[in-house]
Amino acid sequence: MEDLFIEDEIKDLRAQIEHHNKKYYQDVEPEISDHKYDQLVKRLEYLENKYPQYKTAKSPTKNVGSDIAKDSRVIPHKVRMYSLQNAYSLEEIEEFYNKITKETDKMPRFTTELKLDGFSINLYYDKGKLQYATTRGDGFEGEDVTANVKTISSIPLKIQYKDPIEIRGEIFFPRFEFGRINKERKEKEKKLFANPRNAAAGTIKLKDVETVRSRKLDYRVYSVGLFENTEVDSQYKLLEFLEYLNFKTIISDLGLVGLVGDKKAIVGQCQMWEQKKSDLKYDIDGLVIKVNDFKQQQKIGYTSKFPKWAIAYKFKAEEVETRMLGVDFQVGRTGAITPVAKLKPVFISGSTVSKATLHNLEEINRLKLKIGDIVTVIKSGEIIPKIIDVNYDKRSVDSKTIILPTKCPVCDSKLRKDDDGVITYCNNISCPAQVQRRIEHFASRKAVDIEGLGGAVVKQLLENNLIKKIEDIYHLDYEKFAQLEKQGKKSADNLRKAIEKSKHQRFHKIVFGLGIRYVGERTSKILAKNFSSIEHLIEAKVEDYLKIEEIGEKIAYSLFDFFQQPDKLKMISSLKESGVVMESNEITESKKLNNTKFLVTGTLNNFTRKEIKDKIEQNGGEFISTVSKKLNYLIVGENPGAKLKKAEQLESVKIINEEEFLKMI
Repeated sequence: MEDLFIEDEIKDLRAQIEHHNKKYYQDVEPEISDHKYDQLVKRLEYLENKYPQYKTAKSPTKNVGSDIAKDSRVIPHKVRMYSLQNAYSLEEIEEFYNKITKETDKMPRFTTELKLDGFSINLYYDKGKLQYATTRGDGFEGEDVTANVKTISSIPLKIQYKDPIEIRGEIFFPRFEFGRINKERKEKEKKLFANPRNAAAGTIKLKDVETVRSRKLDYRVYSVGLFENTEVDSQYKLLEFLEYLNFKTIISDLGLVGLVGDKKAIVGQCQMWEQKKSDLKYDIDGLVIKVNDFKQQQKIGYTSKFPKWAIAYKFKAEEVETRMLGVDFQVGRTGAITPVAKLKPVFISGSTVSKATLHNLEEINRLKLKIGDIVTVIKSGEIIPKIIDVNYDKRSVDSKTIILPTKCPVCDSKLRKDDDGVITYCNNISCPAQVQRRIEHFASRKAVDIEGLGGAVVKQLLENNLIKKIEDIYHLDYEKFAQLEKQGKKSADNLRKAIEKSKHQRFHKIVFGLGIRYVGERTSKILAKNFSSIEHLIEAKVEDYLKIEEIGEKIAYSLFDFFQQPDKLKMISSLKESGVVMESNEITESKKLNNTKFLVTGTLNNFTRKEIKDKIEQNGGEFISTVSKKLNYLIVGENPGAKLKKAEQLESVKIINEEEFLKMI
């Protein structure tokens, strides 16, 4: 019985980590802090080591997350790009030092380098010219972002070095530039960027080169991949060499990099920069400590994910005190009432914060919070502002108790509490706030993805009575829309095209867009795999949902309840009549590949990575993510990566080219 629970926990941890990998690397919308993420990984590592029967090569403990977007051009790295192991305390840094000194013949020296809070980049030069630039990707291959990188004027297109060389660095926004961009977005009533790191990651992948150019990204380089030069035999010499080639490094800014030889000096550098980080013109989130000598690095070696000779000391989340001025109560798409603290504006982790979520009544009671209190605010995961403490010693006599509303702040309907008494709901499904949130959710990128139908436009449509509910989107009067403020004929044409395109969205995204309580992205995909159409979902009973391994009672009863409601059935019927395809569109053209497993390495001539994946699945095959004994065929394109070498070592894997694959189908 214990083994069953352990296996469930391991599966759950893997699912959580994969989810957060996607949020961080691909969506650029992290939901948790690096520390919380690392705790999940450490727990999984512990369980996998204790119960080796559950180990797998696909585990996120063996692989790093990937930032590669669908449909993008991918280029293999000449030498793998590793991640860094993180430390969150000075004790961990001391443990790292002690371990390293035991593994080396002579006392090592270390470099201490500022850890920029940006986006990793790989620059490949040959014959003195920049050939291409890629993201870190999954460490073995990265997404081609050459055109955007060339907009960063200080990155040299030519260098005084003729041999092939991969140069690694970090792209980021200086604080001033990030502030300028967010000021412009605020004036244009666009959503503000949460922090410089996310903004840089999103910008470098934009398809609009001129927008990238206008945002004035900056960079620093700190390492190399492919590089054969025995004269450069240490990290410090490497940084000097990169300076000589006219690249920007940390040396450019400070005139030095810490080069130290004892534990006390390393700890001193960590403490100093944690205090001095605000003096810089860009954000850093820690300090990277590396063994300086390259021969010693080689002897110490690597894990499956990290170099053992380096570690990143992560600074604590920035905490700032400010005054809480009041509380607003917001209404979500399910009717849940969420208290939001209004704060005296304060600058935290790269942006100005004036609001912080309070979650629910339980959180307010836990903090014993009152209006007027001096509170400590952090950015949870460096994203979401959160109150973590109240300074009761500074509480003024005129502070006020927070009074929860008994009626909806938007529609004035009577509120009700859930069974636990923690969350309060507005029961009125026609509440304007709920309607707006539901429409926003349906149109969002993760749902049917109607570009141009964001929060501001939805609000404008509701205020002008052009729509009243989700299904009205597909009956929009585009002539009237074009006459609205800040719109026009071009905006109307673009919106019409986006709405038409959404009618043929993938089934799981439509299911997610319906806004069923407890049904998120992952559950929507599970449902779409097990039910081929909306009719099958509607006809199902609770026990039918429970037959699916990943569906529990809470989700099953929520699904059943949703599809019993007349207004929901009416909405679904109207969407279908408007042409929204509410059935699985994962069409299998043939069974030619008969569950055969494929993987691709290198750049293909006839397909993007997504196109060949779709082609394999449409012909009854399966596209997997790693080289293993389960793999049947490796399709090899130009500039193949490390996957080819791995596949060549397995007799069970047949290596083919693109033309041979086309003959198979």
